[in-house]
Amino acid sequence: PDGAGAGAVVAAAKPAARAATRRSAATQRTAATRTTRAVPAARRMGSVRGRAVLDFVRHQIGWTARGAFDTKEFWERSYARAVTSHEWALDGSKLLEYDFAEATPRRSRGGRARAELKADAPPDKRTLVLGAGTSALGRVLKDAGWRDVAAVDFSEVAVARGQKVEPDVDWRLGDARRLDETFAPGEFGSVVDKGTVDAIYLSAGASYEADVGAVAASAAGVLGDRGAFVVVSLSSPEYLWPLLVDDALWDPATSEVRGMADAYLYLLRKRRASKRRLR
Repeated sequence: PDGAGAGAVVAAAKPAARAATRRSAATQRTAATRTTRAVPAARRMGSVRGRAVLDFVRHQIGWTARGAFDTKEFWERSYARAVTSHEWALDGSKLLEYDFAEATPRRSRGGRARAELKADAPPDKRTLVLGAGTSALGRVLKDAGWRDVAAVDFSEVAVARGQKVEPDVDWRLGDARRLDETFAPGEFGSVVDKGTVDAIYLSAGASYEADVGAVAASAAGVLGDRGAFVVVSLSSPEYLWPLLVDDALWDPATSEVRGMADAYLYLLRKRRASKRRLR
């Protein structure tokens, strides 16, 4: 009799338990929806999928929302509130070695491959981290064996912070569009950007297309022959590649876009001086 009574209680409890589980799941879905809606638009754009939505409405529909991500004032305010480092797109350590599929608009080889950053940004040559902000990329490179690393940003707050937390990285104040005002021609073996080009592109300012091109040309000016400009971006090659690539500066045969798991890596290889003169 006791066993039968217990079985009846369990049987009666099952529907109630299922109903409670359904209510709990519904509550969790509602909370998740509210959280998603509360995420700022700029953060939702912080993925390849989010950026694809932005590119669609910008280039196919013609709607453009102006951001302030290309202004010094915006970043001074943002960095003044920062208490920890922030990494755009992916952590710097994921750049040291990564899998990719080629995504260059001009050609497609198919398949996947594995690459190391040191193959394109030699550790024995001076390396510049562009628009470094509060990223720890400079520290990552130094810890991984890069001998001479410099970092540049146009925010006094970011540079002061960088000089304090990364004393063995050569932090400088300067504009990514005018690197010749801060560095010598041909000073670097590589320039690595993880966020600057995207910030300008995402801003949709009146001159954002010209400004993206100016960053690439500026990087070419401080690179030595065959030096590499490495750009980590969330933006589609269909739209960003034409803004970056000037065939008079970059070698199209060795420049490409690599589709990583969480971002694109644009690899631009500077032409030799003799070939630039011939053009």
